[in-house]
Amino acid sequence: MYEALLPPLLILAAFYFWHNALRARERARELAHALCTRVGLQLLDQTVSLHRVRLRRVPGEGLRLLRCYYFDVSTDGNDRRDGSLDMIDGDVISYNLPSHGSAATQASGNVIELRPTRTVN
Repeated sequence: MYEALLPPLLILAAFYFWHNALRARERARELAHALCTRVGLQLLDQTVSLHRVRLRRVPGEGLRLLRCYYFDVSTDGNDRRDGSLDMIDGDVISYNLPSHGSAATQASGNVIELRPTRTVN
């Protein structure tokens, strides 16, 4: 009898984990958009990508899933910078966003000044 119940239970468990992952990704996208808006950045492509899932011990609550998401942001619309967001149970644990000044510093480091060439006749 238990052998007949095992396949439907496995399918229901797989559906539950898949649905939970989709809800977590949507929540991460909303939080990333809110963080970017708050600091004056633009969330590019309106998407986040799951980078890593780990178990994290939370005091008083036991083991929880820690989900790490990566996304792209822009400071002025002409660049693409990396951002990240770590979540446990839909709450932000940590995030990393570029600052506005770092884009100007990075751009000035990549510029090569061209000098006029001299020709020898």
